[in-house]
Amino acid sequence: MFGYQGKYLRVNLAARQIQVCPIEDELFRKYIGGAGLAAKIVYEETGADTDPLGTENVLAAFTGPFTGSRVLSASRHHYAARSPQTGILGESSVGGDWATQLKQAGFDGVVVTGKADSPVYLWIHDGEFELRDAAPIWGRDSFEAAEWLKTQTHEKASAAVIGQAGENLVPIAGIPHIGTNTRFGIAGRTGMGAVMGSKNLKAMVAYGNLPLSFADDGALKDSIQQAIPHIRKVTADFTKYGTSGGVEKYEYLGNFPIRNWRDSRWEEGAKKISGARMHDTILAGRYTCRRCTIACGRHINIQEGEYAPLDTEGPEYETVGTMGGECMIDNLEAICKANELCNRYGLDTISVGAAVAFGMEAYEKGLITKADTRGLELTWGNAEALVEMVHRIAKREDIGELLGKGVKAAAEELGGSAAEFAVHVKGLEPSAHDPRRFWVQAV
Repeated sequence: MFGYQGKYLRVNLAARQIQVCPIEDELFRKYIGGAGLAAKIVYEETGADTDPLGTENVLAAFTGPFTGSRVLSASRHHYAARSPQTGILGESSVGGDWATQLKQAGFDGVVVTGKADSPVYLWIHDGEFELRDAAPIWGRDSFEAAEWLKTQTHEKASAAVIGQAGENLVPIAGIPHIGTNTRFGIAGRTGMGAVMGSKNLKAMVAYGNLPLSFADDGALKDSIQQAIPHIRKVTADFTKYGTSGGVEKYEYLGNFPIRNWRDSRWEEGAKKISGARMHDTILAGRYTCRRCTIACGRHINIQEGEYAPLDTEGPEYETVGTMGGECMIDNLEAICKANELCNRYGLDTISVGAAVAFGMEAYEKGLITKADTRGLELTWGNAEALVEMVHRIAKREDIGELLGKGVKAAAEELGGSAAEFAVHVKGLEPSAHDPRRFWVQAV
């Protein structure tokens, strides 16, 4: 079938065996894209009694039909496993260039089972594959580990690599992706990083140059070239201000989460953390996922103040919404620092921001005390507390271990009225869009 390589890798970590498995055309048609293929495997190979952090859970990563083609914004791939956060199907999508590298290495996906007896990483390149020792980078953050991995594999390789949060099995840990064409991306949602950590799998590294076949590559190229001017025109503000360019508009419309979803307006605060303010103050450049003309990724540089120097990837809208609006923090530099720490540790910024906001409300209501926080004032708008809580969540320290389980589990442990302000859907914190304004978000 055009657009696919027709096979995936099945990795048994316990036995340290890797098998090449064919994918029939019928499956590609029935389960379109990475989300469908990954969900199919998790559905068939796990059940309600599967321990998400046990050896019987599977971690599936699959690409889609456009991956590796000229189609714009088609460089994403999808993860699925039983979620340690919800206990049900967990899914997470991420952009960057890992998916393209994997497909050009000759494979449409990877399925990981079992647990290695010591830390390992998977190296995939031009039809070849092997498990290697990851002990030298176990305990190191995602940026440091990715730099080392490239010295061991290929300078242009792309690494899907967990940080310390995934190693520590924090239920809200994600899988950072660090490549060459794209600086950074993270499969943040539903705890896929913890699943990877539970298998002693530090990273999956891919690089490839193998060709892909398409029904009519020339016609595809022509149609894309015709579409590019229109796409650039309608996404000009998106390019200029990034995904957080919509913060002020969403706040006005009632779509922005404020004070753990309690408040409806926060006009001055929204202005201080918006994409426009980022553009006018600390924006140093833009980056893009592979095969994308929009370049909504932010590269920020902070040279003054408490969080300087900071030269790294800037926060996206969801991060600004949860760490800013939900926590009532109008300090953009502090949000950038918390975002950078999440990227290094490998944490979902949506769940982290929501968990800290939940913790702030619990602190306000007396369900969490200074004794629980070792003296930290977990109050609304406390930027220092936000940054500190990222460290504690990743390391599973004191109140950080509780909040790192997600708001549903944290509320169940706290008891009292906590469940009344624990905002989640089946255990997963919602993204930074209010379903009371846009009803489609409610499902």
